[in-house]
Amino acid sequence: MAFTRRQFLNRGAVLVAAGLTAPSFITRTAMALNGQLAQDAAPPDPTKANNILVAVQLTGGNDGLNTLIPFGDPGYYQFRSSLAIPTTDVLALTDSVGLHPRLTGLKSLYDEGLVAAVQGVGYPNPNRSHFRSMDIWHTARPDIIERTGWLGRYMDACQCGQTQPLPAVSAGDQLNSMFYAEHTLVPAVASIGGFSLQTESGDRNSRQIQIQTLRNIYQQAGNWPAHEALMRQTALKALDGADQLAQAAGGYHSPVQYPTGNPLAAQLQMVAQIIAGDLGTRVFSVQLGGFDTHAVQFNQQANLLGQLGEALAAFQQDLAAMNKQDNVVMMTFSEFGRRVAQNGSNGTDHGTAEPMFVIGTRVVPGLYSTYPRLEDLDDNGDLKFSTDFRNVYAAVLQDHMGVDPTPVLAGSYDPVKVIRPPYALPRVGPS
Repeated sequence: MAFTRRQFLNRGAVLVAAGLTAPSFITRTAMALNGQLAQDAAPPDPTKANNILVAVQLTGGNDGLNTLIPFGDPGYYQFRSSLAIPTTDVLALTDSVGLHPRLTGLKSLYDEGLVAAVQGVGYPNPNRSHFRSMDIWHTARPDIIERTGWLGRYMDACQCGQTQPLPAVSAGDQLNSMFYAEHTLVPAVASIGGFSLQTESGDRNSRQIQIQTLRNIYQQAGNWPAHEALMRQTALKALDGADQLAQAAGGYHSPVQYPTGNPLAAQLQMVAQIIAGDLGTRVFSVQLGGFDTHAVQFNQQANLLGQLGEALAAFQQDLAAMNKQDNVVMMTFSEFGRRVAQNGSNGTDHGTAEPMFVIGTRVVPGLYSTYPRLEDLDDNGDLKFSTDFRNVYAAVLQDHMGVDPTPVLAGSYDPVKVIRPPYALPRVGPS
């Protein structure tokens, strides 16, 4: 079957063929593709060129009080008559703070010295809207409506997208707005199997012929209109990325058994495939939804936290099996925590501060900052945050990814010291 450039442009077939949704590549983030990087963005530290960040999003507003539990504070049991976790069930980290009993996977990582728990994370004048608060966490700009995401600005600063077809990957059907950028194209990948050229004929030879036809079309020289030039460059990157992902999938053989029926584990296994393929991808986002627990929270959150802990532990085990554990740091976040007092439906409503977990062999383990005091709540009965989330972002940007966080975060934030220097990695496992 013959294909012409105009037919594919008119049908938008390249986006479908490459397994991409329109928000993955053709968004406002691509419109300035031919521009220049901002002059105030310093080049990244070359000693950290192989470091990888995996951002784990807990969508819906995870209840931080029942995740990192202040069981030593009597107020916890007073505010939560039926939702409080019994002291005997808490996975204690100290004599006053511990993890939810379903977070056994995360507790095992903590016991190995791989987890930093940052307590009471939030930002000034917190917003309790799912949409706006998640937008704030994605853009790192509580003060304005910002069109680029903080990881998109990082990608622009490191210039990773200039040479890599897959500088970052957003797991799922839609691009996470953390990756909205001015100069970098990031794909949304639901599965490696789906990220391939789909043709009317399932025949492999026909597919390869059509792929090469597409390459020939989009490699043609000529005076392309601006919008077609953008589509051309996007299409070539998509085809290159599809090829690389297919190769990575074929070469991935892990001894780790990921938990079944766990959507976060499936996403992290895909991330592991890409990391094992050495594709140069430096940033990933994955997410687990369902944390908006306004009613009958107890079992719902417990099941979700069980999935979270199991998925994180399997992924870390997989990284160790491929000897990539010293390059990768995971970071969890949610758009907000929940109210301190439970509601009348045995659930919790939208709140403020929450814990963040930073995970990996490069992490300095332990508890950071102070747990918000339950006897000193704000006027709405919510926790007062003790650490700005941008201080955590600054830590992974500066100390792990090797870029100056100031232009990325549009301000100066002292990094929380959760990342070890590269020459001080701990021994993991038996000595």
